[in-house]
Amino acid sequence: MPSACPRCKDHTQVVHWPEFYKSLPRESELRSQAPQPAEYKAQLLLPAGACAVGAVALVSGAVAAGLLLVAGGIGVGVWLWRKSSAADDARARWARTLYCRRCPVRFLPEEAVAV
Repeated sequence: MPSACPRCKDHTQVVHWPEFYKSLPRESELRSQAPQPAEYKAQLLLPAGACAVGAVALVSGAVAAGLLLVAGGIGVGVWLWRKSSAADDARARWARTLYCRRCPVRFLPEEAVAV
């Protein structure tokens, strides 16, 4: 079942945004308005290393430094993981986006009007 634009209610001009985006010339104004969100890979090596050093410090007797390193490593790891998750969600939303060439508007399939 085709999807219609929520603004103009026309279904003949609705296209899948990523495919339309790839067909645009590099100089196109539309291409610069809504580029694909950047991919973000969480680098969890540093937080994991801080946790490991903190565990060694805890075992060797430096309790305050060990707790600080473990807590900091966990905190930074969670922050990086959330940032990576948000970037993945933005990329998934961009990949599902539809575009109406008649009244130029981008919208998600759940916002579309059924025809």
